[in-house]
Amino acid sequence: MMYTQNTVTTPTHNFDKGYKWLHWLMAVLILLMLFALLGFNDSLTKAERMEMLVGHSSIGSLVSILLILRVFKRFIKKDAVPEQNISQWQKRASKWVQMSLYACMILVPLTGYLTARAHELPVMAFASINLSNVSTQSYDANAFLLLRSLHEWAISFLVIFLVLHIGGALFHKLIKKDQVMASITRTK
Repeated sequence: MMYTQNTVTTPTHNFDKGYKWLHWLMAVLILLMLFALLGFNDSLTKAERMEMLVGHSSIGSLVSILLILRVFKRFIKKDAVPEQNISQWQKRASKWVQMSLYACMILVPLTGYLTARAHELPVMAFASINLSNVSTQSYDANAFLLLRSLHEWAISFLVIFLVLHIGGALFHKLIKKDQVMASITRTK
């Protein structure tokens, strides 16, 4: 005999705690990575550049791990997403920006990893995991420059969608004064 349980899903007004932690931890790490871009400049010595690469690839690796968890929760496990009392065009715009953010959050670490694989210097995440291909293959400057360019474009689009995302959240918090932003910030 087969037993099936009928469950009634009630609308939620908040993201679950796990999703909130992933959201805010990734937000902090991504902003940290964006500020790190200021540190990559031509005046760095080789040792300073290596130190920056280790930090950059380490944080990028953490973001990638958290992103895998986040994608699992959102698209595979399909955790509940709060229902918002907003117009249809706002729902479509919000969905478009969110999906674009996910695409960029996947493209940035992927192109970053590929760039590290083509880099002339050994890129060591957490100072111990070699992400580069230096020891086994000769440096291909053209491949590196192409991949780095793709990585930079992905970052530029990520910044654009982050500005739209943050702008939308602030619009709801400060102008509309509704509960949209509270669904990711509320602690209960």
